[in-house]
Amino acid sequence: MKYIIFNWKSYLNGKESFSLAKSLNKLKFSKKYKIIISPSSYSLFALKNNFKKIELSSQNFDTLGSGGYTSFLPIENLSNFSIKYSLIGHSEVRKYRNENDLIVKSKLILANEYKINPIICIGEDFKTYKNNKTKSYIKNQIKKIFNKQIKYQNLFIAYEPLWSIGSGLVPSNQEIIKIIEYIRFLLKDYSFKKLKILYGGSVNSSNFEELNEIKELDGFLVGSASIKKSFIKIFCN
Repeated sequence: MKYIIFNWKSYLNGKESFSLAKSLNKLKFSKKYKIIISPSSYSLFALKNNFKKIELSSQNFDTLGSGGYTSFLPIENLSNFSIKYSLIGHSEVRKYRNENDLIVKSKLILANEYKINPIICIGEDFKTYKNNKTKSYIKNQIKKIFNKQIKYQNLFIAYEPLWSIGSGLVPSNQEIIKIIEYIRFLLKDYSFKKLKILYGGSVNSSNFEELNEIKELDGFLVGSASIKKSFIKIFCN
């Protein structure tokens, strides 16, 4: 079974999110896939209250707990509402909110404590890719984010090359396989109850079939394509 994360980002308003979730709730998805929806924080809890069958993921959370922190989303809220997954360190959060690998590390520790399944996003920029330094970049990210002294629970890593996101450019299957194998090699000395590796970056209905041939992958993190009916129907019986 492959995990498919539908990252709706901020494409949909509350009414649109509710409408799409209502449609998804009626669909019969193939048992080959586990579909997880990641709506905006604005819609997350409303969807949780109304659609019990849909698995939901937060797009992010904050490291500060409950208290006088205007506009923040404490991880306790996810736990209290039985939200089982959360993206951590997505490229857009890194870019627009200046989150770095040390913040990602602290969020991973919190997710582990609260038994939220983290989806850790890592990946290189175009300059790094063109200079053939992707492996050294990934190695440095993993070294900063993970701690060999911690036993992690169920964890996902989404390899999303920054230069691919929203650009329509996608690494070849062989390039992805090499990076996935390298990530698994780097993490062999760390402790995980369960580790799944996903690919994210311009995944759509045109290239999904080819990307899905990569047996080394446990699934995909999908952005804008995930709100389109032509893509969603791929996963239905």
